[in-house]
Amino acid sequence: MSSTDEFFSAISAGDANELARILQQDPTVAGSTHDGMRPVRAAALAGHPELAEPLRRQGVPTDIFDASAIGDVDTVRDLLDADPDQANAHDTDGFTALHQAAWFGRLKVAELLLARGADPRAVADNDTGLRPINSAAAGGHPTIVHLLLDRGADVDDAQAGGITALHVAAGRNDVAMVTLLLGRGADPSLVSASGRAAADYTVDSEVAALLP
Repeated sequence: MSSTDEFFSAISAGDANELARILQQDPTVAGSTHDGMRPVRAAALAGHPELAEPLRRQGVPTDIFDASAIGDVDTVRDLLDADPDQANAHDTDGFTALHQAAWFGRLKVAELLLARGADPRAVADNDTGLRPINSAAAGGHPTIVHLLLDRGADVDDAQAGGITALHVAAGRNDVAMVTLLLGRGADPSLVSASGRAAADYTVDSEVAALLP
């Protein structure tokens, strides 16, 4: 197994001691990626955001997408001060910083990005076609969904395949999110590319009762 593979395996396992050992042995892995994912964001995605700070102390770089994923408002602010266009930039994986904040539930970062001109309806530059509202619904973050809608997102904005946030919430059997979206005007009759309405995505009776 290469040093890079070992490094990202340790990130997935949340093993800070192993990460320190690998970085000491091969400092070049600090700038590596795995399937296009940088270390700090990989840690957040693996459910180990606590690794971000020790990783950064050991020389692992942090960009605006990483900082948004871990909720580092100060770094996001500094990066936007240096380059305001980063508010709407896409990373190599096709997502904006707002997508990251929405998926990981980083409310303060999302507020800052929107205040600095981030597009609440941004479309991911990849085959998912994700919008921030889709990411927030999939992540189960109602406050961010409300924020995005208040700042101009469309409750029925669809990702690839015609999947709306309501479809996503129904598929997660998320009663609270389905209730929120319906309350904000989501259209339960909209069908995805596969011809399925929101009610067709749920197996939860309470969610089904909310949907025609």
